[in-house]
Amino acid sequence: MQLSLQNKLQLLCDILDEHQSDSSVSPNEHAQLERLTASLLAQQELSDQDIQDVLTRIYQYGKDGAAASDLTKHIGDHQDQFQHWINTVQQNL
Repeated sequence: MQLSLQNKLQLLCDILDEHQSDSSVSPNEHAQLERLTASLLAQQELSDQDIQDVLTRIYQYGKDGAAASDLTKHIGDHQDQFQHWINTVQQNL
């Protein structure tokens, strides 16, 4: 089943919210975030520069997290960015 753009954006918000509230997410969950944002970056409907920039940052966060040796530190280092990312994605729902 193919997810719509809106479904993908909502899923991204849900995943980011989980990362913000639970610093024990796994490398696999970071890899899922990386794949989801790569899919969203390929969507031509999301041409606004703000969302493109945020998706690129989220993609890098997911990629780095999938390879991080200390996930708690990795997630903690991004705590101040999660809410901004969620807000920007929600503006595009």
